[in-house]
Amino acid sequence: MAAARTPRSAKGTSRRTKAWHPARRLGLTAMPFIGGESTGSYTRRLADLNGSIPYEEFWLMFGTPLRQGGVVGDPLCGDGYLNRAALERLAVMAHRPVTQLQFALPNLRAHRMLQAEGPPMWDWPWDTAGCFLVRVCELCAQTKGTSVEAYLASDATWQVCVAHGRWLDNRREPGAAAIALAALPEVVTAHRQRLYLERRLGAGGRAMFADAYAITSCWWNIPVLNAPAWQARRRMLGRAGRDELRVAPLLFYPEAVRLAQALAARERRRLRYTLTPKEDGGWLERVALLLDSWGMPVAEALDLVEVWALRHPLLPRPRRAHYSAAQRPAHGRWRRLPLAAPHTDQTVEATLCERSCLPWKLGEMITSELTPALGGWRLGGRA
Repeated sequence: MAAARTPRSAKGTSRRTKAWHPARRLGLTAMPFIGGESTGSYTRRLADLNGSIPYEEFWLMFGTPLRQGGVVGDPLCGDGYLNRAALERLAVMAHRPVTQLQFALPNLRAHRMLQAEGPPMWDWPWDTAGCFLVRVCELCAQTKGTSVEAYLASDATWQVCVAHGRWLDNRREPGAAAIALAALPEVVTAHRQRLYLERRLGAGGRAMFADAYAITSCWWNIPVLNAPAWQARRRMLGRAGRDELRVAPLLFYPEAVRLAQALAARERRRLRYTLTPKEDGGWLERVALLLDSWGMPVAEALDLVEVWALRHPLLPRPRRAHYSAAQRPAHGRWRRLPLAAPHTDQTVEATLCERSCLPWKLGEMITSELTPALGGWRLGGRA
């Protein structure tokens, strides 16, 4: 997601000194939230509800551009960001508490807001760094009573609508509608399991899924490492499955979530300082059995898991008297999994791919960095 914005130099910052009157509630504000919606999408719906107020004029009602010449962009292509004063004006206009707006709209949360002090201000950068706009499920939009296209502010190029069993992504071309998952219920089940894992373990759980997603992406990039189930799912998608790169995350999602659970189990024991070399070997054997059950070539696929394990080495158990706050064991079933090396530089606005400690990206060519780990393989990814 986009990092918190800071004002530019005085030369590039708006010097307007408009006298702001207290904000007033709009005539029509009974508009339900769409969880995870982008700020631009939400404000467009609000402007449309109130007599189709011109969008550029609507944004000027709760703030002025941070930069001279700043313009309101297209919510289909990017998103706008507010400072605290502009957020408070928007909350009055929408007749919603600030806390509700920040809970429902990710790009209004504290770490993504403009740090510009003073009068209400907003910015609409050309590049919405780290924020992918995913088209909302049209069935969700219908239940919310809106016919306007709405977009989610996502940390990945895709999302899953659990309520209606649909795969959503950021494609805009004709025919790229949401993909129904009625024939692939395991994908929806996997998404529920991922949400449970991340809510229970917190930032550490999110990092484990990001690592598992990177590993399965690399398996996808190497055709001989593909699990048979992936191509079987692709065939069940019919025409939607023709675009391999688009549907790849959908196809390997269940295995990515299952692998994330296995990585998290090892990481929890590692951070408790209770994982011995013998137990680590047993864990790797269980992962090998998992890969075998998926019909994958175990030795080659396991190489990538071992690369991950090398980046999360066993930790020597410190003497109790010498525990630091960062070294305190993560005991307890419901204790969050902390971020530890190599994830300590992770930021809250990181995207899914940026949260991983591994360099592998879906659809990218296998680089020389992978050569030692893959026993000299130099296979290319899918185009």
